Amino acid sequence: MQEQDMEVDMADAVEASNLLQLVKQLLLEKAYDGVRMLFQSAQESERNTRLLPHIAMQLYHDVCSENLCDEVNAQEPELFDCSDELLKLLAKFAPLQELMLELMERLEESSSLNVFGGYLRALQVVLQRQGRDKPQAVEWSLQSILTKLRELPLPNYLSEGYDEAQARLIEQNEQVEDLLAHYITVGLFRQPLCSEILQQDVRSPSQIFRDCGLNRRNVFTCFFTQLLGRPLALLEMSHVKEDLTRTYVQQVTEGLSQDISHCLGDPFYLLNLVEQRARWQRKLDAAKGVYEMSCRNVFLIEEKLPLHAVAMYYHSLFVGNQLPATAPRIYAPLFLFESIVYLAEVLLKQQEPPLQYCGLRLVEHLLSTLVDPVPSSSLHLDVHKRFCEALCKIVGYSPQVALRQLGLHVLRQYVLVFDDHGKYLILKNLLETLQHDGLMGYLGGMYKDLVDKALDESGPLPEVYSGKMFREMLLLCVCVLPHDVKSDLLLHADRLCHALNILRYFAVRDKKDVTGFWQSLPDIVKRLLDPLGKALNFSMAHYKAYKERVEKGQSASDDELMQRQLNMLAVNITNSGMAGGDGDSRLPDIGRQEKLDVLASSITSLETLQSLYLIASEKLEQSASLRRNATPTES
Repeated sequence: MQEQDMEVDMADAVEASNLLQLVKQLLLEKAYDGVRMLFQSAQESERNTRLLPHIAMQLYHDVCSENLCDEVNAQEPELFDCSDELLKLLAKFAPLQELMLELMERLEESSSLNVFGGYLRALQVVLQRQGRDKPQAVEWSLQSILTKLRELPLPNYLSEGYDEAQARLIEQNEQVEDLLAHYITVGLFRQPLCSEILQQDVRSPSQIFRDCGLNRRNVFTCFFTQLLGRPLALLEMSHVKEDLTRTYVQQVTEGLSQDISHCLGDPFYLLNLVEQRARWQRKLDAAKGVYEMSCRNVFLIEEKLPLHAVAMYYHSLFVGNQLPATAPRIYAPLFLFESIVYLAEVLLKQQEPPLQYCGLRLVEHLLSTLVDPVPSSSLHLDVHKRFCEALCKIVGYSPQVALRQLGLHVLRQYVLVFDDHGKYLILKNLLETLQHDGLMGYLGGMYKDLVDKALDESGPLPEVYSGKMFREMLLLCVCVLPHDVKSDLLLHADRLCHALNILRYFAVRDKKDVTGFWQSLPDIVKRLLDPLGKALNFSMAHYKAYKERVEKGQSASDDELMQRQLNMLAVNITNSGMAGGDGDSRLPDIGRQEKLDVLASSITSLETLQSLYLIASEKLEQSASLRRNATPTES
């Protein structure tokens, strides 16, 4: 019996060798239809496909890998197409692991979309044959696709940030077009695999809890999610306007989001793990037996499921309106908000403005869905502090004007969504920690507006808008001279203007001292008004004398004061988005007329500040006089 089997095997081997030579000969003769007939005709296909397991890898090395290249595609497209069809056919019969390794290497090295697509179609067949076995091998194969996508060249402005006009034309860029074509090809690759997973990889009735280990369904879920991260996430600014047509970026993002939601079942499932990932980060320690997979949960591993990609998935669900109609409705809005803040903080800390923009849009959407105020107890979560720090950094220092404007809007909405005590804690913490004068002045103005609204309402004022807490906040808002009389008034001009306006407002608004403003006034006079009056007189005299020296032709190029003004101008230019690409924040030495212009601008700023100072002092005196006159009458 064994001898008969050996004879059959040897006969098959001889036939297979003859078939291999026949295929090569037909290709040399450019008889491509003849090659197809060998495996498609009713008479030949059954016998020849039976022989393919013997020669599959030889066919791959001698024919497919040699001809699936750009040169052959350009010069002999029919040979390329025939080799492509042969590769997909032999993928059904070749040794799985050996061919899988070859395809992984070729995918990463592919030099064009056509070559990439050819190998990807073969990998699709291999993974369908693999089934649920060896999920680690499946993961490695999918990683080769991600590696190729991340290595594709892209224009620099995607990482540096772009405006709305560029966003409308982004898909016309040749490199972006090539990237999207690769993503669309991957979409065709994943569709049958996803359908197969949803049909076969189903939780059994006896399995109560979700299996979060390394299995095929979880591997593909992580793969789909990673596809939503870089580089696709860099294109997300291209469809932020609702009036834009449905772009290719949207179509790709929607398809991936739907596949992830189908694989998860509950699209909110990953939110349950976000806090665990961001708040209690696992410290790997091989000596203690703590490895990546020791947690037995692939969704907790950054390499397998990057948090920025998870954030882009929920950006697609909420901002892109891709939440499935079957999504559970039991999740509390507060839980969704707190979980999304973790993800938004991850996006805001990324270097690329498009990812920061997505983080802002994600928070903006969740804030708009909240009906009840967020309790101040939520601020016990440290993520709120980190989120505010990242947000204020963007608002104060981002070179993207649109990003700063949206960030300021989100910051305001974020503060206002909390209850009164929560608003107070956020504003107080920011005023104590920030160093950006313009932003600190804006926050002080926000507190003034909150007090104004509370004064309009009937009933007693909340404790955060009166008494001791009001006094602490007011002093933070208005006592803004860090070095007393020696403070640089121009450097702190924005915040000083806000402080004087706040004083003028309360002097007129709260004559009855409901808030406790007048009890705080002596400290304000001592810490702000008196030193500010002296500093204004000193600075005005100094700048005017300096201007006279420049007008007389005296050199002042090394003067520290002038250099500081020039550096401030350079920072303002950088923050307005008009700076060059060299990143230098210092301006070169300038001529006499330019110095005079800078000094004239500085003197004008000081005069404006002095005018506000005089108006605020006058209002305070008038209101104090009215209070003194009203006191005997009341008594």
